[in-house]
Amino acid sequence: MKEIRTYRVGSMLCNKEGFLSLKNLTGLMFDISFIQSDKIEKNLDMNGKVRLVYSWDIEIDTPIKADDVIEIISIPTQIKRFYAYRNFLIKKDGRQIARACAKLVLFDRLKGKLSLIDENIQKAYGEEKSIYEGKDFKRPNDFENLKEIAIRQADFDKNGHVNNGIYFDFLKEIEKNREDRISYIKIIYKNEIRDQKEVNLSYKDSDKEVVFSLDSESINHSYGVIRYV
Repeated sequence: MKEIRTYRVGSMLCNKEGFLSLKNLTGLMFDISFIQSDKIEKNLDMNGKVRLVYSWDIEIDTPIKADDVIEIISIPTQIKRFYAYRNFLIKKDGRQIARACAKLVLFDRLKGKLSLIDENIQKAYGEEKSIYEGKDFKRPNDFENLKEIAIRQADFDKNGHVNNGIYFDFLKEIEKNREDRISYIKIIYKNEIRDQKEVNLSYKDSDKEVVFSLDSESINHSYGVIRYV
């Protein structure tokens, strides 16, 4: 089951270099996925349950600029117990310029824990062949750089934690991180940022790659890798 939507990229969605930011790229992909999920789940009991992203794998062939008209295709692929997988294809002028795989979990706000995705939800979504599965990555232990990042009240969303899109803004504190040069990014969300006043951004970079981790005290909130053209 596919959902297709066309977007014109407004300048307000772009970074200072004039390219669509990663935060807003994932926001557009979530926009179409929420539209699709509302259609699929309209006859299901989803009371108190929300979808949270566990990880993103995103490959970008061509940076997306202000005023570009892009087509985003959302494809739910499979469900495995607590996890739902979704592919996204991004096209411009009929040509595929990016692809992504999102791994999501279903969270029960009433019970305060992850919810097993039941058979009714699985049947409603069905199963599609995966087009893009992303890449494996393990968190490294050796980092060379450290920055402290203050958490603002504006960073929180209605779920009471720092919005997942804000993490991409945190990564802009890495000096060499230019979003228009990114060819691949994987980010894994491990533990929510809720009560923390600040987090530590640890990273190690080379010519074509940056590995990173966001932590507070003994809690790992997120980690991943960025690769450049």
